[in-house]
Amino acid sequence: MTAENIHRLEDPIDVMPLMHKAFRSVSDRTEAMAANAATFEDIADLNEAFGYWVKQLLYHAAVEDEVMTGPLKDIQPARDNETEHTELAGKAGDLVSFIAMGNAAGLEESVREAAFSLEEEQHLALEAKFHEVETALKDVLGEKKVIARTIRHIHSRLIGVRILELDHFENEEAFVISLVRDEMDEAQQLGIVRWLLIDEFAEDPRWIIDWIYSELDREDQALLKDLENRFQGAVAQPA
Repeated sequence: MTAENIHRLEDPIDVMPLMHKAFRSVSDRTEAMAANAATFEDIADLNEAFGYWVKQLLYHAAVEDEVMTGPLKDIQPARDNETEHTELAGKAGDLVSFIAMGNAAGLEESVREAAFSLEEEQHLALEAKFHEVETALKDVLGEKKVIARTIRHIHSRLIGVRILELDHFENEEAFVISLVRDEMDEAQQLGIVRWLLIDEFAEDPRWIIDWIYSELDREDQALLKDLENRFQGAVAQPA
């Protein structure tokens, strides 16, 4: 289910496409900044924007690993051939190819495990890509000079991050979200969503959800507000 086709969030986890939409807005702007950079000041602004993008996405990935994919694995432990599935997923390069390599009897579980394996791989790959861009930006800022070749280098690396980000979101929307929807009840989903949107350990716990609100149109904001009321209400209810 895509954000554009949602009229109401039947399942709390359906907020994920809205979050992905917000991330795409940030990555669009950041890539545009890289494409148009020409001065040292432009690179400094790009460094700040990129840092914010990294902060958002790494928090998102860490919480997903802790409260979403981790518990899902515990619901149905992986089979002994998990390593084989992981290797196949890596060779296939994407879940579509991986599915074609599976046998009918174990297909559902294979897809399930491959989705988790790919989710973890993409989180690690995104972090590695981020470090590459950060290093390139620091090099430019340290030299305090900008040349066209350097800008092209940074822009190219940013495009690599964006492609991986989009692949990651596609995997989540095609496979992981449906697994959450099928295997977790509404209360569990509300708990996941709250962790994804509210950072209880931050000085401003609402820094994520308020940012997402700012990136959405009015219709999507209304969907998010309704969901916020639901998970805040769930927390307020007595045990």
